[in-house]
Amino acid sequence: MFKKNTLFTLIFLFIFLLAAAAPVLALEVNVQAPTVPGALPFLWMQEKIELPAALDIKVNLSSDHQRGMSLLAQNDIDLLITGSNVGANAYNRGINLKMMNVNTWGIDYLLTNGFKAESWAELSGKDLALPLQGGPLDFLARYLAQKNGLDPEEDLNLVYRALPGGAQLFMAGELDAIILPEPLVTISLANREEAVLSMDLQEEWAKLNGDNRIPFVALFVNGEFSSKYPQFTDIINAYYAKGVDWVNNNPEAAAELAAEHFGMPAPVFRKSLNRVNLNIYSEVESRKLTEFYFGEMLKMYPELLGGSLPDEEFYY
Repeated sequence: MFKKNTLFTLIFLFIFLLAAAAPVLALEVNVQAPTVPGALPFLWMQEKIELPAALDIKVNLSSDHQRGMSLLAQNDIDLLITGSNVGANAYNRGINLKMMNVNTWGIDYLLTNGFKAESWAELSGKDLALPLQGGPLDFLARYLAQKNGLDPEEDLNLVYRALPGGAQLFMAGELDAIILPEPLVTISLANREEAVLSMDLQEEWAKLNGDNRIPFVALFVNGEFSSKYPQFTDIINAYYAKGVDWVNNNPEAAAELAAEHFGMPAPVFRKSLNRVNLNIYSEVESRKLTEFYFGEMLKMYPELLGGSLPDEEFYY
């Protein structure tokens, strides 16, 4: 605790000294993030607080993760929010980046149409829709099904439909079951009377591994940026952590901010936050959970990580 408080004290002392220096030429920091809860701390930074004059945060909201990684590799953006394994895969392919933090640990749920699945066995012979073949949710569905005695290829009819199209098919009654992230879970439950929230995938993970935190979404920094501006990187990371606290402590205001930028009603997003674990844990804790998740993924889908666990330099 002492070390953490000391670090924050030094960071904000540095911020004060920067603010006191004049004239100051602001450093423009370009961020890309999808419309997920993990983007809200950056929107909070951009619009709700007064950052040091030396920093100018510019947020671009886009769910095109592949393009985001390409922009990061080309030094066209400085920071990117994407899947933890997406960053690990890119790093193993030689892209110069570092994982600054994991911020989203719970967001995915199993919805069923007109019945409640109390066990994985009850999904046998039924359609199960997933957003991307070979993606993180494909891994998680196969992993959990297999650990619960099913053969995913033989016992499940896996259907791959990109989001939000898959959710629309589910709401139209054309799918037996679907795995969705929030806020699509809340939207689907509100728009389909027969929809049932059958399983919390985080709790299904915990039954097997003793912890319900899954390192889904992370913040990555361009390696060149972090090398050139280490103090600014630390400052941004500290402000991001404060933004996470702001979201958790001010869900109504966070929902209004999301409504303004994500194109969905504030009450829907506010309700969805009840099923999202947006948090930043200690580096030791986060690293342990992330490496375990990557290790399990590596056994089933090594291509999701680029074939190996990332080395020490991957972690900021």
